[in-house]
Amino acid sequence: MKFGIFVFGDNHPELGRSNQKYYQEVLTMAEWAEELGFDSFWLGEHHLYWYGTCVSPPMIIAALGQRTKRIRLGPAVAVPSFHNPLIVAEEYALADNLCNGRLDFALGSGFSPVEFEQFGMTMEEAKEKFWEATEIIFKAWSQENFSHHGKHYHFDNISLYMQPLQKPLPTWLAASSDETLIKAGQMGLPMMGIPFARSNNIADVKAKNDLYLDAYRKAGHKAAPEIMVAMHFYLHPNEKAAVDEARPYFERNISFHKTHRRPGSKIPQLDNIKQEHLALFTDPAEAVEILRDYEKIGVTHVIGIVNFGGVPMTDVRRTLELMSKEVFPKFK
Repeated sequence: MKFGIFVFGDNHPELGRSNQKYYQEVLTMAEWAEELGFDSFWLGEHHLYWYGTCVSPPMIIAALGQRTKRIRLGPAVAVPSFHNPLIVAEEYALADNLCNGRLDFALGSGFSPVEFEQFGMTMEEAKEKFWEATEIIFKAWSQENFSHHGKHYHFDNISLYMQPLQKPLPTWLAASSDETLIKAGQMGLPMMGIPFARSNNIADVKAKNDLYLDAYRKAGHKAAPEIMVAMHFYLHPNEKAAVDEARPYFERNISFHKTHRRPGSKIPQLDNIKQEHLALFTDPAEAVEILRDYEKIGVTHVIGIVNFGGVPMTDVRRTLELMSKEVFPKFK
């Protein structure tokens, strides 16, 4: 099993922390993650509100590439519906060059109605644009010259001079709905998901993994399938202290769900997602047990949201150190 860090970019106004200071902390976290043996570092793309200060993952990845040497870097996820897909292809190709071939690309269709509304599209239109844009991005990275005429995009005789350093560029697909899980499997792409946002318990996570794996195998793909899950990490030597200390940060972090998610979307509750093993608010020993359960259902990568809701950097460092010293050795 591989482990990474996932930064959503939430910088709540009540913290009184400038975006400049926040991103200095993000740069420091990436350095710590590399130092302590994490495999990857991911950034979510969001726009227009405090939960979405990570407005340009490729720009941040380029900066991280200058501060790190080994760790893999990527968006979790890029949302091509918001952009011209040729620009997306170029910017991430450039980011891969600037981080010396350490980019892991990941795509998703987005989830916030507020963002889609402000960008002038419905969620249904955004989903259509997502699949069409994904096709264009893949063509741009694999064909010397191509044309495309679809419902939303029209291009003739395109040659993308800026190409990724890696060929092919490792690419993940974020999947929540059954339709997308099956499509990810059919396409042979590694799949990523956020269990606390889409599942009620680990049995639900397994069911979604199985749907993906069945489609992957039926499509005849030979490479070993890869599945990544993201969850909150807050580790402490004492389990009760972990829960008590994490609670106010988690409550601040998830407050956006009440105003910025799809109507009817699940609003995570700390006690529930802890009980159902959809988060690691615990001590290292129980963290190992929970991660073993994920390993048994096909999960190959776990990425931790560690700086949610204003968690102090001292607490972030403690979580990373406990993962490195007491959890990682159990999975070597």
